[in-house]
Amino acid sequence: MAVQSRLIFISHSSKDESIVTPFIDKILNIGMGIPRNKIFYTSNEDTGIKSGTEFKKAIRLKLEKATAVIQIITENYKRSEVCLNEMGAAWVLSKKVIPFIMPPISFQSIGFIHSTSQILKLNHDKDLYKFFDDHKDLKPSPNFTISNYHRQVTEFLETIRHGSFGYYNRW
Repeated sequence: MAVQSRLIFISHSSKDESIVTPFIDKILNIGMGIPRNKIFYTSNEDTGIKSGTEFKKAIRLKLEKATAVIQIITENYKRSEVCLNEMGAAWVLSKKVIPFIMPPISFQSIGFIHSTSQILKLNHDKDLYKFFDDHKDLKPSPNFTISNYHRQVTEFLETIRHGSFGYYNRW
């Protein structure tokens, strides 16, 4: 499969849009150079489900076509039936699943599916760099540099630090 045809499915709670949109913009799009049309993210009109489309069918088809599934696991995610279904579907489909957690979700409270997974903390710079290093196959071009990525990580962490959700400083 050519790198340009890869689709990344972002599994998240719509209640966490204020965390997930900056992650997509700063980390995936600008930092790693992944075009927005290669990211399926339902909380944004240009990357989500088109009008007139059946929601459940669209989710299923995009999940089946995805090369990788990034899960942004928060309290809202764990309370969402849709999110938990996406988590289970990604597990069953044996997709490349990259779980990120946000406090107060911890390694101990992650649940059965990820109890033995290597999990990243979305609010830790070292884990965002590990994501960059571990998943270079998601980047469409080797031209994206660590210095650009560093700037985007810094801006992303500042965005979530000053957001209204208060997740950043819980760990």
